[in-house]
Amino acid sequence: MRNKIQIILALFAIWVFTNCSGLKVISDVDSTEDFTQLKKFEYAGWANDSDQSLNRFDRERIEAAFANEAELRGLEIVDSGGDAIAVLYVLKNIRTEKVANTTTTGMGMGGMGMGGMGMGRAGMVGPGWGWGGGMSSSQTRITEQQYLEGTLIIEIYDTKRKNLVWMAAGTSSNVSEDPKKRQKTFPKAVQSIMKEYPVKPIKE
Repeated sequence: MRNKIQIILALFAIWVFTNCSGLKVISDVDSTEDFTQLKKFEYAGWANDSDQSLNRFDRERIEAAFANEAELRGLEIVDSGGDAIAVLYVLKNIRTEKVANTTTTGMGMGGMGMGGMGMGRAGMVGPGWGWGGGMSSSQTRITEQQYLEGTLIIEIYDTKRKNLVWMAAGTSSNVSEDPKKRQKTFPKAVQSIMKEYPVKPIKE
């Protein structure tokens, strides 16, 4: 069953990465599951040791945010003997974009002209002449910008049925490198992901 889970994770993550813009959340659910019976969550940690890509502070921020969301729904986090098993999974990716900036400069001069003079009964107009011109140049500069993409996946398994009953993922296309910003954005990201969980918060 573990190999099947890993395949699901991989396919799910690829779909998320190729369809993200800002913070994107998608989820899937087993419609036959009675989620009101899942009152105790056994936290199984991070799948495939994916938390190795996180530092200790970010890992604890995510785990604390998930525990808080569970508490808001009246769910209890236990070490063993839970009705459900919760698993977290994280993916990180560096995305590179090329940006082209074109600068154009130019100058020009107006024309000059002179008409002829006429003589005789019918009148004649002499030839005229004039000139004008200008020039311009452009320069295009291509620069590369790198962004850190991050995807957090939360899975819930029914302990008795031994089935995956709920899965949701949130992807940010530009994860901040500022720890102070991540301290605020990580809990919000977990909250957005858990909004898709069938059991809604009973506490504020």
